[in-house]
Amino acid sequence: MKAKWFQRALVLTAILALAGSSVVVAQAQQAPAPASMCARPERFLTNDDREAIRKVFRDRVKERLGITDQQAGQIQTLFNSQRDQARADIQALCEARVEMRRLLDQQNSDPAALKLTADRVKALQGKLLDRRLDTVVALRSQLTPEQWTKWLELRKGRGHHQMGRGRAMAS
Repeated sequence: MKAKWFQRALVLTAILALAGSSVVVAQAQQAPAPASMCARPERFLTNDDREAIRKVFRDRVKERLGITDQQAGQIQTLFNSQRDQARADIQALCEARVEMRRLLDQQNSDPAALKLTADRVKALQGKLLDRRLDTVVALRSQLTPEQWTKWLELRKGRGHHQMGRGRAMAS
């Protein structure tokens, strides 16, 4: 009786081990490559949805700041241009961070390669910060002092006024 129970337990263990190993192999085959972590997934909102949201935001800001149609057009052009220019840098930054994480996770990674990757991350972060500063300066030049003050107040209401939490600059 004990022998049959032991045989059944052994067979069951072997089946579970084989099933578990096939699951691990399947998961390993489906694991995303590091570069795909930075790929933009299919989005919930369509481009039309995003444009409608931007229009509502533009109209609300236009009303609250009291900006002219000409100012609104210039600001929209500025934001669109900066966003389009930043996309490639944001993608490159994500890929560099993934690479740095991969190198950090390896016990025997080359310190020189890690340093080069860290330098690339710092350079891309600096480039994005410079672009953000350029946007703020360009926006400020489009607004009157009163409109700029109102803009800063609107930004504070969105939670961007604390250093180290969220975005620290008023743009």
